[in-house]
Amino acid sequence: MYRKIFIIGAPGSGKTYISRLLSLSLNLQAHEMDHLYWDPDVSYYGIATDVGRRTKMLNAILAEPAWLMEGIYHDWTAPCFAQAEVILVLKTNVWIRDWRLIRRYFQHRSKNYKGKRETFMDLLRLLKWNHRYEKNEWPKVKAAIEAYEDKVRVFNNSGAAMTAVIRAV
Repeated sequence: MYRKIFIIGAPGSGKTYISRLLSLSLNLQAHEMDHLYWDPDVSYYGIATDVGRRTKMLNAILAEPAWLMEGIYHDWTAPCFAQAEVILVLKTNVWIRDWRLIRRYFQHRSKNYKGKRETFMDLLRLLKWNHRYEKNEWPKVKAAIEAYEDKVRVFNNSGAAMTAVIRAV
């Protein structure tokens, strides 16, 4: 059974969704890299966590005997790739990702939502970035994980990734 799982993909690819399901199914603590990258003391996006503080938070997670991490980040998460037993890459269709990002934006606007708030401009920037992901970010992600190709699994949807991990158990 996998005890250290890293999930990476474009915005809206299903990373958080699958990490929540796998967390429950495998009894693993899930960690969103956004909670490390963006200052946890601020209620909105835009202020990055100090690198030293972020590194301490990341190292604390990595020191755990089991973890499940998900995020879009590839530049400061090299230790995660090295320790992960499996790296799940979600390569979801860009239009499905757009739909999910828009839906998430409206869900986060509800009064009951407790997390960071996205502004409409945040959504527009994210949608624009999402459409440039394959050209600008995917080559960087691919380069960051190429040394770990024996543990990389690429999926076009989160359901297939979920099924593959559960079958491995």
